[in-house]
Amino acid sequence: MNMRKGSRIAMVLATLLALTALLPQAVFAQDYPKRPITAIVAFGAGGGTDLAARIILKFAEKYIGGIFVVENKPGAGGALGFTAIAQAKPDGYTIGMINPPSVLFNPIQLGDKVKYKLSDFALIANFVSDPGAIMVSYDSKFKTLPEVVAWAKANPGKLRIGYGGPGTQEALTLRKWIADNDLKVLKVPFEGTGTNLTALLGGNTEVMFANASEIMPQYEAKQIRVLAVGTEKRFSWMPEVPTFKEGGFNATQMAMRGLAAPKGIDPANLKKLADAMKKTFDDPEFQAKAKEVNLPLDYQGPEQFLKTLQTLDVFYRAEYAANPW
Repeated sequence: MNMRKGSRIAMVLATLLALTALLPQAVFAQDYPKRPITAIVAFGAGGGTDLAARIILKFAEKYIGGIFVVENKPGAGGALGFTAIAQAKPDGYTIGMINPPSVLFNPIQLGDKVKYKLSDFALIANFVSDPGAIMVSYDSKFKTLPEVVAWAKANPGKLRIGYGGPGTQEALTLRKWIADNDLKVLKVPFEGTGTNLTALLGGNTEVMFANASEIMPQYEAKQIRVLAVGTEKRFSWMPEVPTFKEGGFNATQMAMRGLAAPKGIDPANLKKLADAMKKTFDDPEFQAKAKEVNLPLDYQGPEQFLKTLQTLDVFYRAEYAANPW
């Protein structure tokens, strides 16, 4: 065998050895997922986050090439579920829904007592940005937000208000509304929109703070009356409803719903999840289903989602430092 031919054979062998060294990692990425992926929802079944998760993940299965299993872990304003996501084994088989800015509040307010922080998550995608809303039953004596304020002032401690519980964005919005108007009310926490709504319609509360998308069927069926929404301009789904500011409440409220994995997840698996979610968002059938069930869509990929959360984190930390809640 001449030296030139031997040299070529040596080069081929070297190339094959290099490819073989990379093979296990490539095969591992291609094989993911090998089993069902658990998706934690930090709120109860039947609420807006649960509904969004189940629809998103059902469509995503055909793009990830596997199965998602939703697991509800409500409690502590979402902190139990968010902690479970952050502390899960970063093997790609546990992800979950996170709810900005609620996911940011507990670490700000409680510090080390909360066992997660923003940097403990690997962001996958945001899907929904949903305005807050203040509502009453349709047959309520209250027709405007100023009427609620006037009655609450005349009847201190008697107005019962349902909201998402401590640590949620509804809690912060409600706190500001009470402080701005110097009110004394009875705050009634609920772990999910479903039970909150049942209490309102059953007459166990008079006012409810929630996200607009979660009450669209009841709004359209004239079971509830929305008094104000937390957008800067009037919400296109409810054009006749005043904004908070038009109702005399100088605030806005917007809840996001996205997906995250624990930090440390294999970058190849994270990319596969992110790519699957982008394809899900762009799927015309998903878009149609989202419209049917009133999901106000707002896609942000991993990098943009992280930037948004970092900006919100800085803002809310400054707010807390100036006026702790």
